[in-house]
Amino acid sequence: MNITKEMMDLKLLEIAKFEQENGKDHGITSVNAMKKYCSDIRYRERVRDFNKASAETIKEYNYLINIKC
Repeated sequence: MNITKEMMDLKLLEIAKFEQENGKDHGITSVNAMKKYCSDIRYRERVRDFNKASAETIKEYNYLINIKC
């Protein structure tokens, strides 16, 4: 799925509404992470790299398990 600028802008509007209703100190880390993801390109790159590395680790782990069986 390709995430567009419009999709991120809509999500930022949802977050702004949520923070208006609940305050900025709501303690919900997923909201904070999504806000940062939508507004910081370097953060998106780090998330992408982390997800890619995690997927490769899982593939390698599954490969090693299948060899031992």
